[in-house]
Amino acid sequence: MRVDARAYASGGKKAASKSRANQGKRAKGKGPVAVAISANAESTTKTNKETYLSAIAPAARVWEEEAPLSAEELEAYAEKAKAYSREKMRADRAFQKDINEKIRIKKAAIMALPEGAVRDAALVQDDDLFPLKRKLPSYTPAIPGYYEEKQRLAEEAVGGGAAFKR
Repeated sequence: MRVDARAYASGGKKAASKSRANQGKRAKGKGPVAVAISANAESTTKTNKETYLSAIAPAARVWEEEAPLSAEELEAYAEKAKAYSREKMRADRAFQKDINEKIRIKKAAIMALPEGAVRDAALVQDDDLFPLKRKLPSYTPAIPGYYEEKQRLAEEAVGGGAAFKR
């Protein structure tokens, strides 16, 4: 901590800081520092206050205008909800059945392999990532050399752009 010589000269009271780092900082006991706002910004804020508040306020809903549901309507909605739930559960059970069937077929295929190295290799879990340059299926055959030329141009662009100076 740096000692201010002016603090000792003025009888122990510290003089106001003149550095830029301390500009605008509040001194102890002097209250909040007022922030200067331009007249244009202040008038814009005052005149558009209601517009700002209405833009961020949620839309008012009038609940009294909606008629209460009758017992028949409630019953119809409850039946629709139950039918939806039944259909979603049926679809979920069908999906689980499909997955379980695929797992069962996979296990049966592995057990059908001859005992030894082939079956042991099939039982090892493959945690390898997919290759970054794997070929995806397409409707038309690949153009020979297209990808390599595109890669070469990209590498040259990163390396200095010799291909783009032509």
